[in-house]
Amino acid sequence: MGYRIEYAIGGGVLRATVSGTSAFTAWIARDIGEQARESSVRQVLIDVRRLQDRIGRLRSLLAAKHAPERVAVLDAEENDRYYVFAELAAHSLGCALRRFDDPAAALSWLHNSGD
Repeated sequence: MGYRIEYAIGGGVLRATVSGTSAFTAWIARDIGEQARESSVRQVLIDVRRLQDRIGRLRSLLAAKHAPERVAVLDAEENDRYYVFAELAAHSLGCALRRFDDPAAALSWLHNSGD
């Protein structure tokens, strides 16, 4: 099985809902990054709760020339420990990244750039 990404744009936020398998994590991140650049959005909400396994890394998204300013990732709380390194890597590239299990909290964080 491959992967599928459903996109929606609203309120300056690109929402990407990912399903399938995370064996394709580099392609998933690349596709979301390309969509963010083409849409000229600087805030991205990535929902990985439908993936069959772990997403692993978001390095391809963050390494883009015009990386999003803020990335919120919806994922299960038990996977929180995997995001420590992603948050540090994002910060070193001038991007803020956080994991959420509540979509409303993720959107609120994305819209509140003072956090």
